[in-house]
Amino acid sequence: MRSTTSRMAWLLAPVLVTISVVGLAGPATGGQGHGETGPPDASVANWDAVGTQAFTAAALSPAEGHTIFAYVAIAVYDSVMAVEGGYKPFLVDADAPDGASAEAAVAAAARGVLNHYLPDQSVSIVEPAYTAALAAIPDGTAESDGVAIGAEVASELIALRADDGFRAPVTYTPPNPPVPGAWLPTAPTPPVGPYLGLMKPFALASADQFRPGGPPDLRSREWARDYNEVKEIGSSTSTTRTADQTLATKFWAEPPVQQARGSFRKFVLDHQLDVVGAARFMAMISVTYADALIACFDAKYHYTFWRPITAIPAGDTDGNARTAGDPSWSTLLPATPNHPEYPSAHSCITPSAGWVIARFLPGSRIDFTIPSLTGLGDRTFARPGDLTYEVGNARIWGGIHFRSAVEDGVAISMRVTFWVLAHHFHQSHR
Repeated sequence: MRSTTSRMAWLLAPVLVTISVVGLAGPATGGQGHGETGPPDASVANWDAVGTQAFTAAALSPAEGHTIFAYVAIAVYDSVMAVEGGYKPFLVDADAPDGASAEAAVAAAARGVLNHYLPDQSVSIVEPAYTAALAAIPDGTAESDGVAIGAEVASELIALRADDGFRAPVTYTPPNPPVPGAWLPTAPTPPVGPYLGLMKPFALASADQFRPGGPPDLRSREWARDYNEVKEIGSSTSTTRTADQTLATKFWAEPPVQQARGSFRKFVLDHQLDVVGAARFMAMISVTYADALIACFDAKYHYTFWRPITAIPAGDTDGNARTAGDPSWSTLLPATPNHPEYPSAHSCITPSAGWVIARFLPGSRIDFTIPSLTGLGDRTFARPGDLTYEVGNARIWGGIHFRSAVEDGVAISMRVTFWVLAHHFHQSHR
């Protein structure tokens, strides 16, 4: 727990990171690299769609999904770099024979990773997609060389990440009897992602590299502010929440992995990126999302802070005279995610999309469109700040997060994004 003053210091820190990274990262735009030099590519987006289909069929958690898509995106990116060059590989530095097919390399790399991490979807989803992908590529040496390099990169990536802690058997034991401020699971199923904060990150030095200072002290005015804000606007019966806030809340409650991947594919196809640009963009954003989530869950299971659905009915137990409990209180969103409240996972990862796109494209506008999966209407964001504002506030409007969790989640997102972009995905000079 910490004071408002220390929280402000934490939130201001990313500004200094931003200043330093602008000088470190160098040009990061698609147009200045390969994004406008080759024909528009569909293979990278197609395989992301195959991965999304397989992930959905496997019925896994978002914690697993964002990690698996990082594995896929890295394998695809490193395979494309082996064939086309232009940018430094992320993990596997391989060389393909001249003339190898980048599309075949993409297919083989994605196939290898998906079959490893989603083996039950191999026969019905992955292998039919692989057969169709190769059928669209002319037979010959280019195809076979591309397949060989993609398979090689996927195999090496799997070996290098074999002991990274993904899906390690980690359990969470809630306090019994309950303790004010301590998280209690919100579903009868096992808590989501207790292993995630113990994983080896993809780009960060450690999972706790950007660990924030923690949620507010239950006796503080800051806690009372957070508590009473959610109690009022996040309630299922709120009279202060606007219709657009309610709509935005429901939009951001759609399946997060499928929603995110659909928006990334739309970006790739709308901007007609070539195979290098598409592979690089997908890797940039997928690695950033995965590491931001690892950093987020490190903090979640370090602090194990209670959710509004637990805190507000028990408000009279927190030792703060400014928080009145309401045993009948309920959230706008019908289901509270089954992992600790602080910090907000959506706030940890989703703002990264805006900052990655702002570095990938020239100019300050991103014009990033996220399609709805449930018919609520697509939502387009002109600048990174617009995306950050809405996704964070939507979790408060929905009654599942406190303001401090959103603010510190955004800080994690910013710091992780700029770290990744400062250290990876730069142009190669060889």
